[in-house]
Amino acid sequence: MKKLWQIFAQTVTVVALAGFVVAHLKPHWWFGAGAPLTVERNAPAAAAAKDYRLAAARGAAAVVSLQPMEADRAEAEKAPRRLQLPEGHPDIPLPDEDSPRLPEAMGSAVLIAEDGVLVTNAHVVEGNERFLARFGDGRSIPARVAGRDQESDLAILRLEAPGPFAALPFAPADSFAVGDVVLAVGHPFGVGQTVTMGIISALGRNDLGLSTFENFIQTDAAINPGNSGGALIDTQGRLVGINTAIFSRTGGSLGIGFAIPVQIAQPVVEELRSRGYVRRGWVGVQLQPLEAALAEAMGVMAREGALVAAVLPDSPAAAAGLRPGDVILAIDGKPTRTVREVLDTVAAIPPGKEVTLLLERERRTLEVKLVAGERPRPGS
Repeated sequence: MKKLWQIFAQTVTVVALAGFVVAHLKPHWWFGAGAPLTVERNAPAAAAAKDYRLAAARGAAAVVSLQPMEADRAEAEKAPRRLQLPEGHPDIPLPDEDSPRLPEAMGSAVLIAEDGVLVTNAHVVEGNERFLARFGDGRSIPARVAGRDQESDLAILRLEAPGPFAALPFAPADSFAVGDVVLAVGHPFGVGQTVTMGIISALGRNDLGLSTFENFIQTDAAINPGNSGGALIDTQGRLVGINTAIFSRTGGSLGIGFAIPVQIAQPVVEELRSRGYVRRGWVGVQLQPLEAALAEAMGVMAREGALVAAVLPDSPAAAAGLRPGDVILAIDGKPTRTVREVLDTVAAIPPGKEVTLLLERERRTLEVKLVAGERPRPGS
């Protein structure tokens, strides 16, 4: 019996020793292989970063700052005073308050044609005709305003020098969406050309009170004073919009900026290039939103549409027999659910073209044919 216990004890010892050795030298024999460890090298992100550099370079070559030519340049190079800063802090020169200096750039502009056509905001060039276009590489070329459109807040200039110039192509209107990465290129605060990055936060922003025709891209890419008229580009370096305004309580960027999209800018630019102004359709009515309470009070069946509040005398609408109280439901078969949709649809009609309006009048629907007139231009 004692011998059997000795054999058992020796066997257990040998097995335990073997298990110890296996567990340390070949653990996967003992515990199983398990899930392999992996290292993910983020190649897509690296490729995207490279794309941003290429897009930024493309945008930087085509975006200029605009400075009025009437600037007083006398003694502009007078030595600046220096701000006393803590030891070890970079010494930043500041212009002497009493010395004449070049005025700050009024805004930015984007080259959109190799022959030297620039697009910017109308408010950037307001009150001036000639500007100095300063490129990121240090070149300065005079430019003259060639057309303005106050209702879209767009204007074009022509460089007074032979081309060709590096120009940005327009992105297709259906090529961008909320969440896409975009770069804002401009000259904020006069510090020099700057590129900031963000995403498209929203599309179709309107009723902001910035211009008559609004369909803004909203972005969180930093846009600051001096960026107006600059480029909002996609990661391929194509023009998505013209940076126009920011929502801010401080004057600086709060991550809510607005740009005029290419589907608005491109036709306006083409009109300005061909005739110097933009022709839009006009019917001559004053409209108001058809709110539910108002529709119920007036006995209107429709719950969407634009209510005609007044018809201007001697207008296309008056000639076609439109009346106050009519509700415009559609134009040439295209539903018009809001005042904004009526305004945009009518503006896109070539003056002189006959269109069909679908109306509700006295709880009946009817069609009225109307020949669009030309929308009066502000100040004309």
